[in-house]
Amino acid sequence: MQAVNLLPDEHKIRAKKRSTPADNLDSRKTLRTGGLAAVAVVVLLGALYGYQRNVVNSKKSALAKDQAALAAIKPKADAIKAAQASSAARLSVISNVTASRMNWDNALKVFAHVVPTDSFLSSLSFEAPVQTASIVTPAAPTTPTTDSTASTATVTPAAPPSGTSTLTVAGTAPGTVGVARVLDRFALVPWLSNVTLTSATRFADGAGDSFNITATVSQEP
Repeated sequence: MQAVNLLPDEHKIRAKKRSTPADNLDSRKTLRTGGLAAVAVVVLLGALYGYQRNVVNSKKSALAKDQAALAAIKPKADAIKAAQASSAARLSVISNVTASRMNWDNALKVFAHVVPTDSFLSSLSFEAPVQTASIVTPAAPTTPTTDSTASTATVTPAAPPSGTSTLTVAGTAPGTVGVARVLDRFALVPWLSNVTLTSATRFADGAGDSFNITATVSQEP
């Protein structure tokens, strides 16, 4: 036999609604569960904030220590850099002076071969270019601080030699032809250029001429 529900339709709907699990839940239990979940979220956020704050504070402390160490070391590093710059500037001066000096031993040997046997040199002079020394301003003393800014030394590089090296030669020759021969011989020297006769004077007795010759020294002899 088949069972038949004789209740009206609205009673059937109410019965179905009463039988659902959601209708059977207690409202107090729902509020208690939601509150616990909210508290758990707040506690978790607080823990994350505290952890991140500790990490940031640790990073700041490490940065402060590094800045203090850098400030203590920087004056010494600046002094070393200033000393190196000063040494480099002095070495530049020495190199320029050495490059522009006259090697008289080699020069006299060359002149002994090129000057004609009937002519004589009475004086030799050499004018080197002017070398400007460098200026080194030492660093001002500083006290350790967390500020990374510090005074440094100022170095003005040595100025290169100004002008050219000039050789001046004075001597005597048996006559005008002899002076011309001396000029031609000096022009053959590879490290001399712009060989020029600046003056030539005939002796009173007519026995010969005195002369002055200038030349540019293009490289070390």
